[in-house]
Amino acid sequence: MANASPLSRKSTLVAVNISQWTARKLDRKVTDEVNDKHGASRDAGRYNKLLIAAEHLEEMTSLVSKARDLHHRMTLPWADKGPRILANVLFAKFSDEFRVLKRDFHAAADRFAAAYPSFVENRKRELNGLFNEADYPSAETIREKFKLELQVLPFPDADDFRSDLDEDTVAEIKAQLQNTTATVIDTAMKSVVDQIIDAVGKMATKLAEFKPSGGKGDKAEGVFRDSLVENVRDLAELLPAFNLTNDPRLDAIAARIKSELCVEDAKDLREHDEARAAVAKSADEIVAAVSGLFG
Repeated sequence: MANASPLSRKSTLVAVNISQWTARKLDRKVTDEVNDKHGASRDAGRYNKLLIAAEHLEEMTSLVSKARDLHHRMTLPWADKGPRILANVLFAKFSDEFRVLKRDFHAAADRFAAAYPSFVENRKRELNGLFNEADYPSAETIREKFKLELQVLPFPDADDFRSDLDEDTVAEIKAQLQNTTATVIDTAMKSVVDQIIDAVGKMATKLAEFKPSGGKGDKAEGVFRDSLVENVRDLAELLPAFNLTNDPRLDAIAARIKSELCVEDAKDLREHDEARAAVAKSADEIVAAVSGLFG
């Protein structure tokens, strides 16, 4: 793309590295007993024990889910898995939110490790004959299994490539980096379009389906939550940073979303037919306009 700015100047790559204890253990003895009892092959089924009551892991599981959501919500795809593109203008906000999640996660892990011996003792009674002391590492070992870390990586830049290889090889590597960057930008911008279509399209559909109560015990038809509007507002705030190619068409779409879809709150949209119809119409038009971008 002719108007693309070098990603290395306006973005970084960030990866969220997560480690958790699953509290699950394959019981080979029970697995063999069940398969033998039914005359099944040894690989017909597996019996996995839940070593600790699932409720004790819920807080950390929730925080991990929030960290993954943050990573995907504020970044764009770079590769199939792992690092994603984070615009430099979003780095402070992203790192601040991640820092809070990391602090809460590790505090929860500390509390879990402190209470771990009691969890084991309770589970000993619940598992009864399936309990095996050897399945349970020490509390210190368990604590080390819980990690939530942010990894920041430099963006590969063909212009800055240095090597003592021969000129032809260096030229080939640079060309490959340039091609990869171009493909990444195309994929990232298509991802932005997909996010707009998803959030704005959902708004158009939900608003069109909603019919308020006519009174006298009548129930409203359809339903939409406050998050329908909040999600569109959040996306509108992120779109300028997501415009990696400085494309004026995307800037125009972002401006329309903010001025046409974000001026009314959910309560007003439920109560005022004209406002709801106008926003639904604008949402439909914006989806149509954005569908052809970066196709």
